[in-house]
Amino acid sequence: MNFLVLPCDGIGPEIMEASMTVLRALDRKFGLELEYEYDEVGFASLEKHGTTLRDEVLEKAGNCDGVILGTQSHADYPPPEKGGRNVSAGFRVGLDLYANIRPARTRPFLPSNLADGKTMDLVIMREATEGFYPDRNMTRGWGEVMPSPDMALSTRKITRHCSERIARQAFAWAMKRRKKVTAIHKANSFHMTDGLFLEAVRDVGRDFPE
Repeated sequence: MNFLVLPCDGIGPEIMEASMTVLRALDRKFGLELEYEYDEVGFASLEKHGTTLRDEVLEKAGNCDGVILGTQSHADYPPPEKGGRNVSAGFRVGLDLYANIRPARTRPFLPSNLADGKTMDLVIMREATEGFYPDRNMTRGWGEVMPSPDMALSTRKITRHCSERIARQAFAWAMKRRKKVTAIHKANSFHMTDGLFLEAVRDVGRDFPE
């Protein structure tokens, strides 16, 4: 397997070094045959190339089995017209990485705050290419505006297509696990946006009667 390693900003290089130490140890122990290619994103790339995320890096990432990305200081980046691209958003949009998959599981050898020795094993799956994300929910322009110093407005975008495909991912994962899916929504207040999302999830659910 080939990984693109991008240390990025702040503590990124430090934690990346520790992460690579662990990965190399696992590689030696289990013979995983992992290969790594390093490149620059964030401030290092901005200083050298005039942008925090080059198209060449996106192309490399698309040809790798995975990307190991360090922390980014995107709040300190210059505006996009001066080269400050949100690195993680650039990957999600550029490579259409729509499913943000976050597993959470208790381990018998680690302390837990759950009472009576209970265990937890869940996967949180979140759509990552639209919603309130202002840097990725518009084809052109920006999903936020500030009419005055004391007022800020944000536009939320929900589509049936993106709602259905994240739902399909969730149901596909559930079929390999406990066959249980919970849709988190606020359709009682957001009648149109969350209403559309919930409708899409239920439509997809009919394809998974199990």
